[in-house]
Amino acid sequence: MSTSATIFRAQIVRNWRRILIIWGVVLLLAVIMLSLVWQAFFVYVPPKKHLVIISKDGKPLPPGHVLAADGEKGIQKRVWGEGFHFVMPIIKEVVVKDNTVIPPGKVGVVTARGGDPLPAGQVLADDGQQGIWRRVLTPGTYRINTFGFDVEVVDAVEIKPGFVGVLRRLLGNDTEKSDAGAPADGNVQLVELDSDRRGVVRQVLHPGMYALNPKQYEVRQQEVGVYQTTFHFSPNSSKNTAINFVSKGGFEISMDCTVEWEVLPEDMPLLMAKYGGRDRIEETVIEAQAHAIGRDRGVDYSVQDFLEGEARTKYQEDFTTELTTICKAKGIQIRSAFIRDIVIPETYLKPLREKQVAVETEITNKAKQATAESDALVEQAQQMVKQAVAKVEAETARMVAGIERDVQNLSSLNKANVERLEADYAAKIAAIDTQRIEIEGGAAASVTKMKETARASIYQMKMEVFQNDADAFLRYTLSQQLNPKLVVRLFQSGPGTFWTNLDGGKGLNFMLPVGSNASGATTQPSGGTSPAKNR
Repeated sequence: MSTSATIFRAQIVRNWRRILIIWGVVLLLAVIMLSLVWQAFFVYVPPKKHLVIISKDGKPLPPGHVLAADGEKGIQKRVWGEGFHFVMPIIKEVVVKDNTVIPPGKVGVVTARGGDPLPAGQVLADDGQQGIWRRVLTPGTYRINTFGFDVEVVDAVEIKPGFVGVLRRLLGNDTEKSDAGAPADGNVQLVELDSDRRGVVRQVLHPGMYALNPKQYEVRQQEVGVYQTTFHFSPNSSKNTAINFVSKGGFEISMDCTVEWEVLPEDMPLLMAKYGGRDRIEETVIEAQAHAIGRDRGVDYSVQDFLEGEARTKYQEDFTTELTTICKAKGIQIRSAFIRDIVIPETYLKPLREKQVAVETEITNKAKQATAESDALVEQAQQMVKQAVAKVEAETARMVAGIERDVQNLSSLNKANVERLEADYAAKIAAIDTQRIEIEGGAAASVTKMKETARASIYQMKMEVFQNDADAFLRYTLSQQLNPKLVVRLFQSGPGTFWTNLDGGKGLNFMLPVGSNASGATTQPSGGTSPAKNR
């Protein structure tokens, strides 16, 4: 390879290196510029935050406004959420703020720092108006521009079971001439829920959770159900709450009773507007009316009437009826008014008690006298009873002795009769036994005679069968006594000894009696041959 070619190749390599370095520098500068431009024109908003843009150029804000709309100079009302956003630098600034979080069980009360002024008569602001928002923020996450809005997180209204909520609108036109807790004339006008007037709302809140604006409404919870008001008599005590009145005749009477009353949920707003809470209702209506009715009705009854059952019942009925009527007109339901005790003054009871004691003493003395007289009569009657008992016992002993004597006589007579009957029956039994023996003897003889006669008849018949041949009958009889398993075999014992004597059975006699002579020697049967061997 020549020197010129080598130089040319090295020159090319240097040129490519120079080009790569230049392009690398250009690319690096481009990346740096792009990064600077990106950071200058784009803003990243992380999660749970929002972007507030402040414009340095534009039209001035309207009077009373603190947040700017598009094209206006100042803090922009619109905010941007998470992610990258293009913002023109120099003429605009950015601020990243946290989102507003309303936790469960809370509400957010929003106050706009700027906006259009409220019209005359309007106290709560809507969107675009300056002041406290009518609407509240329910639990959740919101992008609220805190440069123009203040958010106050407060508890939501929770009405517990067994309670109702009575609303009182705090803002609006006045509709009441006096304070609702202590009305001047007792006539209170309730307002509707959708009106803008200030006062107690006719509708009640039932158990549940409500997102209400505490700047607009005050909620008072009141328990509903049946209440008890007890008027208890306790003399010489600060706890004496009995109903006291003067009866006909000028005697002071104390009444111990219990009144059960109830306020329906729909009547609770009016009663609370007139009287206040439960304690004020009880004090102003129940207690006041019970004392007044007891005093007005009690003057028509004397002390003696309160001691009698019918008059006392009539007083309780009148008291209950009038209290129920008056309280119902006021929106209170009376369930019962039970009078437990009516205390009569001692100055009236003492003479009656002494008179009654004297009467009871006289009755006791008469009873004692009558008891003494009856005791004497009882003693006399007991003596007469003893005499009658002795007489009855003597008469009983005499009758028992007579009966025992009659029993002995009857026993002796019965014994003799029994012995006589036993003798008679013994003789009859002996005669019957004799007859039995005779009959049994005759029957036995008859049986023996009949058996023998039958046996003789059987022998006679057998002999006739054998034609009166005694030898044949004897052989038959013997054959009947042989063993049924007996086997008889005949065989030839020798020439001329057996077969020569079998012609016609001549001289062959089996099972014949063996004859004997006078000397007892055995005789052979006729035929001249010896019997065959029996094996």
